[in-house]
Amino acid sequence: MAEHLEVDFAVVIVNYGSPQLLAENIDPALDASPLSTVVVVDNFHSTDSREATAQLCRDRGWLLVPSSNVGFGAGVNKGVEAAMAQGHEQFILLNPDATATSTVLGELASHVRDHPGELVSPFMDTSDGRPHFRGTQVSLATGQMRSSWSPGDQDPTWKNWLSGACLAFGAEAFERIGGFSEQYFLYWEDVDFSRLAASRGLRLELRDDLRVVHDEGGTHTERGSRAKSPLYYFYNVRGRVLFGRRHLQGRELGRWVLATPRQSWLIWLRGGRKQLVTAPRGAWAVLRGMASGLVLLARRPPREVLTSVPREEVGQR
Repeated sequence: MAEHLEVDFAVVIVNYGSPQLLAENIDPALDASPLSTVVVVDNFHSTDSREATAQLCRDRGWLLVPSSNVGFGAGVNKGVEAAMAQGHEQFILLNPDATATSTVLGELASHVRDHPGELVSPFMDTSDGRPHFRGTQVSLATGQMRSSWSPGDQDPTWKNWLSGACLAFGAEAFERIGGFSEQYFLYWEDVDFSRLAASRGLRLELRDDLRVVHDEGGTHTERGSRAKSPLYYFYNVRGRVLFGRRHLQGRELGRWVLATPRQSWLIWLRGGRKQLVTAPRGAWAVLRGMASGLVLLARRPPREVLTSVPREEVGQR
């Protein structure tokens, strides 16, 4: 294990009301390593949660970055900036509901240290052993998602993206991308980050030899139901429209907008058809997400469509 912790890295966690998950999921071996730092960006949930998170950080020797509830992407930026200020150059995003050993984290940090022109994620499974993440692709025609991966990212329509639940990158890559977009609040910001990375000559890589446990769902499902929370639907639908606004233009953007009703319906169907009776608020959240996204679309956006950068211009060591 010590061999894997010889590389300097910071684990950046954006927390929202989950101090108990942090206490249970973060490998104590990280606390004892002089080279690794755990940075907890605490998006404000409640006074009790803030105090519990602060006490946990004191007990474990972690760096606390208190924040108002600025969302995931802005929280990541705060955490990476705090880690950079301490001299770290390798960063690993980790969700509070994900569990990774210090060995796996050290391997991810070593990967981006040795390959600074790459972003890398491990495979992720649920705690009962079911595959959870093996790479995901987004259709640039419609925004539909599928669990798949194209070696070399060569498919003209279906494009790879890496999950922010566990994602490693170096300081050079982060600065080249410009950090996470803070226009998103929840969801789609890791899709955006991945595609910006690819457009700037960085490679997206999967490590199928590394495993992380991710029990997703505790924060975005309705209790006792397959249905997702209204926030899940609102920000997923809104984020999809925003992604098109930032990455597409002309006819491609028009096709993306026309696909919005169907794709929003498919996002809602992730919670099952019964939710129309059991959790009707979700349908209203989908409609509000569409409206919010289309309002953003109507505003004149900054130029976000990016040209590729040759790989030789990305610093390789």
